[in-house]
Amino acid sequence: MSVDIQSEFRRDALFDRSLENVLLNTQTVGVLLLDSRLVIRYWNQWLGDWTGMSPADVAQRAFDSLFPALVGGPFAQAIDEALFQGVDTHWNQRENPDFLDSTDSIMAGNRRELPLHRVSFTPLELPDVGHCCLIQIDEAPFDATLDKAVLKEESRRTPTSAGQRFSAYLDTDQVPLLLLDSHHLVLDGNAPLEALFGYSIRQLKNRPLRVLLPSISAELADDIKVVLEGGEEREQGVALEGATADGENLLLRVSCFPSVTHRDCHVLLFQDITLQSANLEALFHQRKLINTVFSQVVDGILLTDRHGLVEHLNPIGMELLGINDPQPNRYIDDLMTLLSESGEPVESPCRSALTRGKPVSVVDNAMLSVPGQQPFPVVATATPLRNRLNQVTGTVLVFRSVSEARRISTRLTWQATHDPLTQLANRRHLENEILRSIDVAHSDDSTHTLLYIDLYNFSVINDTCGHNAGDELLCQFARLLEKQAESRDVVARIGNDEFALLLNDRTVEESREVAEQLLWQIKAFSFPWEERRLKIGASIGAKVIDRNTVSEIDVLVAAGTSCAAAKESGRNRINFQYRSVEVAERHSLAEWIPVITDALEEDRFVLYCQPIVPVASQDKAAVRHYEVLVRMVDRDGSIILPGKFIPAAEHYGLVEEIDRWVLNNIFAYLENSAKADQRFAVNLSGNTISDEDLKDYIIGKFETTGVSPSQLQFEVTETAAIRHFDRAMELIHALKDLGCYFSLDDFGSGLSSLGYLKELPVDYLKIDGSFIRTMELNEVGYSMVSTINHLGHIMGIATIAECVENSTQLSMLQEIGVDYAQGFLIARPKPLVQLS
Repeated sequence: MSVDIQSEFRRDALFDRSLENVLLNTQTVGVLLLDSRLVIRYWNQWLGDWTGMSPADVAQRAFDSLFPALVGGPFAQAIDEALFQGVDTHWNQRENPDFLDSTDSIMAGNRRELPLHRVSFTPLELPDVGHCCLIQIDEAPFDATLDKAVLKEESRRTPTSAGQRFSAYLDTDQVPLLLLDSHHLVLDGNAPLEALFGYSIRQLKNRPLRVLLPSISAELADDIKVVLEGGEEREQGVALEGATADGENLLLRVSCFPSVTHRDCHVLLFQDITLQSANLEALFHQRKLINTVFSQVVDGILLTDRHGLVEHLNPIGMELLGINDPQPNRYIDDLMTLLSESGEPVESPCRSALTRGKPVSVVDNAMLSVPGQQPFPVVATATPLRNRLNQVTGTVLVFRSVSEARRISTRLTWQATHDPLTQLANRRHLENEILRSIDVAHSDDSTHTLLYIDLYNFSVINDTCGHNAGDELLCQFARLLEKQAESRDVVARIGNDEFALLLNDRTVEESREVAEQLLWQIKAFSFPWEERRLKIGASIGAKVIDRNTVSEIDVLVAAGTSCAAAKESGRNRINFQYRSVEVAERHSLAEWIPVITDALEEDRFVLYCQPIVPVASQDKAAVRHYEVLVRMVDRDGSIILPGKFIPAAEHYGLVEEIDRWVLNNIFAYLENSAKADQRFAVNLSGNTISDEDLKDYIIGKFETTGVSPSQLQFEVTETAAIRHFDRAMELIHALKDLGCYFSLDDFGSGLSSLGYLKELPVDYLKIDGSFIRTMELNEVGYSMVSTINHLGHIMGIATIAECVENSTQLSMLQEIGVDYAQGFLIARPKPLVQLS
């Protein structure tokens, strides 16, 4: 029984709803109705049987929450076009098999043994509901009337001859089909298969599959199910090269399904995509050309659909209209306001062109009204766009400022605030937008969030596939970010492979959800390049902007730091930390820049030292080993601890100057000291280690001062040593050859790679203080200290325990056999000058 489903949904309220349900539920197609909020308004029993979710299970639920994998893909796009543009879309097995297979996989888990036949998306307008999208999903184009019992019985029997066939598979003139046995030999085929390859079925029988598909000949050692049916290939089909009897090459999409009637056999479905591939390539280049033209011309270009809804707006058009949203999704009348000289509204040329079906220009002396600016004269012409049936499908509007000076100014302004490759805002523009968000947060106590996104694999793609692939990746990723943004948000490219998304007027919870959705989209993102499909990953950091936020530099630095923390925790991670109330006394990172710079210029740093003693004896009188610590002296004479200024120095590239100050002063102290048996451990930051001039600088200091290399021990953190491994190895070998000592600081808290540790010729392992503080409280801390100590001794490396604060910890260190201890229990740091 079949009914007109669209008319059934349009029946008036007097129609018997129970009868309507009976009619719809007896359809042999899936029927789904979505409103403009993507809420499911109807779901018939066919869909329930197909997906395993009954109508009661999905009633009034959001469609995208049930099938998130469809979000952002062709299915979601077809729904949007039906809801908001009135576009009627139809997919079928011949033209859109990949769309159908993907839909089947996501919605029904590929439980069907045969592919779908057709999916249609139809716009509807219903009383009390408004815009809706009616989706109908048809069954496969095979004989569905066969007796299921017969199929079940035949599936138990092995074919007795190569000629046995199953008409539901092969007796069709629509799709080329082939029956393949377990040894990859052709058992049978149909007429479309003969037409496609130019072979008769008699010629193909008992021949290997590589006759038709020579590109898989090297893979025949594997099971055909692995080659054609495994993983994503089963869902999308595999693109393979085929060969006809005349030697012509074909590009085919091949799908593989288990045979219902022949045990251990498979049915192969072929689709010739040779022309389709060429057309897609031409379309791709055409779009690239159009996008390039749109972005480079000095006129505003705007496209609308047949209802006047803006579909595209180029960068100059955005600048002229004073908006940031690249896809405003607004009606032309709301976006563009034209006035006459007397201030009267002027009819939109796009509306006129849609109505009249011919080009329309604005009246002379028309003025464009932009919020926050004085109206300025423009010229504009709207031209209707038509399809092959000569129906008006939209308009293209070209408009420009009459003033040449304004046109040049508009172009230069855009170029100064945007990235020429991706067309996104640049760092300069983003900083201005962050300042606006800070002002808004201060005035109305709102919250905003900056997402800082760092891509993985970009440099690898650049190196292996070339810069063209890298550029294409950046452009496609930019479009992905724009889809996640709303009109109030700002998308920017702020580095080579770093992007930012400023989420305006969002709660912390809403921003977190956007970040999680974005990461999900990034994980699913890939793009084809030549014979490869390239994928990337990302780390996302966040900084919330509220009434306590001070500067845009603070926001960018904090978001970058958060992103670095996400990167440290692993691939594809989000670091989203927020405290609603910040300590008022805490200086912002940006405020430390002039403080550190002035202290360096005015020589307002001082060296402290802390003893390192043998655990076994703790003879403080015989101490000859110290760690050098740096402090800043404030202008009022107070001492500022490194925990306050070192993080800012590392972020702003000032830590190298501080390290050089420390080295200069410790060399000066040792040069004037009469105690040649003292040894001082000096910390080197990761940035300083990476300085290629550091080695020569230190060697030069030894030569000019006459200080013995045995009096200096250099400390590098585990993380810094591994990050700058080659540079660290070069430095360690060069200075150890002179007689210096090296220690690996904070061991156990960083990357903890034993492979790297074997390569680093250090003399001491400094066990991270976090383990020492907890070793008396739990077994884990004790075990970590014991393990690190045992590892060091096996490798011939002495161990030093940091942060020893009580006698219980010291006793446990003696029991374990740690060599040296350092901490408040032994002695607090004191000025270096007091040693003299």
